[in-house]
Amino acid sequence: MYQAIPFSRIVQVFIIFLGGGTFFLILSFLVLRKNNHRLNFTICGFFIFIFLGGLFNAIYALLTTHVDESTVVSLHILTYIFFCLAQMFLLLFNLILWKSEKIFTLKKQLIILGSYVGLLLILFFIPEGVMINENTYYRPQWSLQFFIYANIIWIGCAMIPTLYTSLKILKIFEDPEIKKRWKIYMIGTIMIYIELFGVGVMILINDPFLRQIWNVYDVSVLIGAFFIYYGVVRQL
Repeated sequence: MYQAIPFSRIVQVFIIFLGGGTFFLILSFLVLRKNNHRLNFTICGFFIFIFLGGLFNAIYALLTTHVDESTVVSLHILTYIFFCLAQMFLLLFNLILWKSEKIFTLKKQLIILGSYVGLLLILFFIPEGVMINENTYYRPQWSLQFFIYANIIWIGCAMIPTLYTSLKILKIFEDPEIKKRWKIYMIGTIMIYIELFGVGVMILINDPFLRQIWNVYDVSVLIGAFFIYYGVVRQL
């Protein structure tokens, strides 16, 4: 097991993703302690699903050489889905701010979330979409079809609408301090988007050297999530 998990991946999986995810899970509880409005629950969904992604990332990394490949592949896909789901909660948060809770009802929120989950679950059924075995250095490697579909879904359904609504909301704010904080929030979301897309590229290529280089940018997950918290969540 120890030969299958190099030190660079231990740092990435257990310190950056799992450790960082745990930290922001704590932040989500702090937000909910202030009040339990739907807006707060929605933004906390972002932090909670980042934590779940980090947790399952660590689980399948530990199990890689101890269970059959199909089980590890399923856990990897589930991990990725959790990270993608986190992005949808940013969009839902924006829509509540932009349209208000009365107009953007809980029913509409659940319909959007359910539709997005349904599209993501198709990832499980892409033939030979993911491989994790000795030929891939016991790291996940995606097929081109898996990579294209995954990115079309989260970019089209989550990233682009979130950036669009963020710009709309920015134009509504008049107070300079609020505008400044909202821009910090937007920078944080963009950093998360770059990380999620970059990780997909690294998994597609599956080159050990390039993965180690990208590990440096993995820290952006922590910085980006902090910007999101500092920009708007702390003010809720």
